[in-house]
Amino acid sequence: MTAGPEPPPLKEAPKFEGVKKKLGPGEAGALAQASAVGLTFVVAIVLGLAGGWWLDRQLGLAPLCLLLGLFLGIAAGFRNLFIFSRRLDRLDRKDSDEKRN
Repeated sequence: MTAGPEPPPLKEAPKFEGVKKKLGPGEAGALAQASAVGLTFVVAIVLGLAGGWWLDRQLGLAPLCLLLGLFLGIAAGFRNLFIFSRRLDRLDRKDSDEKRN
C-alpha cells in the first residue's frame, strides 16, 4: 500500500477563522448553536433513560420507570428546543427592528 501525500504542518492547517469567512459572520454561530441544541436534546433523553433505568433497579418496577424517564427526557429535550427557538426569534426581531431604524 502506498502512502498518500504528507499532511501539512500544524501551523498551516486551516483555522476556525477561515470557516467563519466561508459561512458568513452569523452562520458559524448559528451552526454552533444548532449543534448545541441537538446535543442537549440527546443528552436530556439519555439522562431520562438512565434515571429511569436506575429507579427500575432500585424499586424493581421494570420497565415502568424506564418508560417514564424516556418520556420525561423527551419532554425536557423539546422544552430546550422551544426555549432555543424563542431566543432565536427574539434575536431575529431585535435585528430586524435595528435594520428598520
